[in-house]
Amino acid sequence: MALRPTSVHLAIAVALALAATTCTTAPRPRGDRDVPSERPALTGATDAIRAELGAGARSLLGATELVVKGRRFNWDCTGTVLAIYWYAGIDLARDFGRYAGGGVSRLYRTLQDASLLYTTYEPILGDLVFWDDTYDADGDGAWDDPLTHVGMVMETAADGTISYVHLNYRKGIVIEQMSLREPDVHQRSKNGRVTIVNSPLRMAEAGKPHPVRWLAGQLYRVLGMGYLYSPR
Repeated sequence: MALRPTSVHLAIAVALALAATTCTTAPRPRGDRDVPSERPALTGATDAIRAELGAGARSLLGATELVVKGRRFNWDCTGTVLAIYWYAGIDLARDFGRYAGGGVSRLYRTLQDASLLYTTYEPILGDLVFWDDTYDADGDGAWDDPLTHVGMVMETAADGTISYVHLNYRKGIVIEQMSLREPDVHQRSKNGRVTIVNSPLRMAEAGKPHPVRWLAGQLYRVLGMGYLYSPR
């Protein structure tokens, strides 16, 4: 028996809703089309490592140098996350010699080869965040600069706002915000209070307005589960 028009409309609406849910459960990475959108189940031991990562990050807020447990790290974004992970007993740089390129690229390749890249709207404490095009690395004026910055997630709030720690080239080691659900929103004002939704991440150029993409959520590439990087 043919469906009545109202039933057809209902069926279409349900199908569209299901399709939308399926397609938007995780943000699509710009350069990584085949990464999973779910984390594996985490053990109590992994949760303990993640707690140490949080403690390590907090210990470095406002620091003027990166020296952790007797080891000195470069004063840059990669050095910051390497130092945080070293605090928790993980040497993410141990295989850097296998790869060419800068620190962010080497860290990315390390996790890629270990199948530890993924994407989600709601990352957790310890997830590494990779961004593209945070500055014009090759100076050609084009938006063609992958893997230019990295940070580490501290938490994701109920509204989807992600707090991450990183080395801000002006402010030093700080915690800032990103939303993958609202990547184009800089800030929101409510009851006279301004809340940051996405912190600026594209390096400013003197005398020039903000480019089309300049916020953390707009420049997001992918996440990495460094806390699952097996020690040896």
